[in-house]
Amino acid sequence: MLTLKHFGALSLMAAAVLTVSACNDDSAKPVATAQASEATTATTAPAVTDKSSFDEKVAYAVGASVGGYISQMVTEQGEYLGHLDYKLIEQGFVDALNSKSAMQPQEIESTLQALDQKVQEQMAAQMKAQAEANLKAGEDFLAQNAKKEGVVTTASGLQYKVVKSGNGKAPKATDTVVVKYKGTTIDGKVFDEQKDAVTFPLQNMIAGWVEGLQLMQEGAVYELYIPAKLAYGENGAGNLIQPNSALVFTVELVQVKSAENTPNAATEAAATEGK
Repeated sequence: MLTLKHFGALSLMAAAVLTVSACNDDSAKPVATAQASEATTATTAPAVTDKSSFDEKVAYAVGASVGGYISQMVTEQGEYLGHLDYKLIEQGFVDALNSKSAMQPQEIESTLQALDQKVQEQMAAQMKAQAEANLKAGEDFLAQNAKKEGVVTTASGLQYKVVKSGNGKAPKATDTVVVKYKGTTIDGKVFDEQKDAVTFPLQNMIAGWVEGLQLMQEGAVYELYIPAKLAYGENGAGNLIQPNSALVFTVELVQVKSAENTPNAATEAAATEGK
């Protein structure tokens, strides 16, 4: 999905496309209504083939690029954009090529800015509602999960269950850990899984991991049930982890490497950090 920043850039690009001809031609005057185009229209334009000239291909590519951006906006942001009349989009494009416009350049710019604001407000409202719903769902899940046999809740709100006890070294927050793990959302969707052992500095991880792994010993397997505030919070993580999501991890602590014995731990972990 396009971000708000990306959408704004697309609107500015559209504004530039629609106004560039008028801005570069002092003789261009706005007209009361959209006039018939003097430019060659899509229905009468020569077909573009492998034998077309370079200039013909460039012309088609420019039009296809602009059309592609608009199509992407409609596909990915359609619920926020409202109805877009393709005939008017085409007319605005052709009018701009002919240094004509039914709207003043300032009005075009202000209209697109208003569209950006509308989309941003609607997206923000939707994201806020989804984040609130996720928070409530996580709280309900953790409340029910706390009642299950073997589940322990710590003072921070972290929950864990011992699947297999270990008998080796327990890590400190400053240590580097070697682990295998699987991460899921509370509805069971897997967003990350490492079946082969990976290595990273523990203190670089989310708070739920930092606390949870210090409860473990080498060889142990724990299930960690992490509230949103100890995971990725209001920001979420990419498209897979929504804002305010509680998470579930099954973690096997393979080995603990003391910080003083792993001077290059950060470099070793670079390939896996953030997974």
